[in-house]
Amino acid sequence: MKTVSQLGSGRQPVGTIAYMKRAEHLMQCHCNVERGTFVREKCEQDGFAELSADLVEAAVAHCQLIVVAKFIEKLQQDIPGKGVKGQLEVLCYVYALYLLHKHQGDFLSTGCITPKQASLANDQLRSLYSKVSLSLSHLAGQSALVDSFNYTDHLLGSILGCYDRNVYPKLYEAAWKDPLNESVVPNGYHEYIKPVLKQQIRTFRL
Repeated sequence: MKTVSQLGSGRQPVGTIAYMKRAEHLMQCHCNVERGTFVREKCEQDGFAELSADLVEAAVAHCQLIVVAKFIEKLQQDIPGKGVKGQLEVLCYVYALYLLHKHQGDFLSTGCITPKQASLANDQLRSLYSKVSLSLSHLAGQSALVDSFNYTDHLLGSILGCYDRNVYPKLYEAAWKDPLNESVVPNGYHEYIKPVLKQQIRTFRL
């Protein structure tokens, strides 16, 4: 993204990003392939085996459809708890639109949605991500959405996300357990770091 933002400054991309200097031309290119090279007649058994990967994706899509449908069905009911239903609605939309975004190639190639609709869905998903993030920040440090999965502190592996919210003492304790803090001067400082720093100081003085 930094390279793209600098294209108008005259700086030429090099190395693995050299192709970006042709960005305007590449944006105008379109594939004109209309038929495959390896097209042959198949018997039913061979065709079924060849489509096994597609069948797995179809099975996964079927399960995802059930999850979204049941999620929406549950949201039609009364859900106790202040603000819980609103949070769940946002999560439902996030999950559904995430699946649409992840598999939008399939939706577009089959004509289920238009390119404009795909773009609108992506914009809506980004907006919902921001909404979820904002909701978490308004929970006064309590990550209720994370807690709802009932992850243990050991599994989560995050001091900031610990269940009892006792963050600062845990940060202090973890800092003392770090091997770098076993001594005032860490191992290897005199042998490796100090010579480099001295060399940099000499260079700066020159």
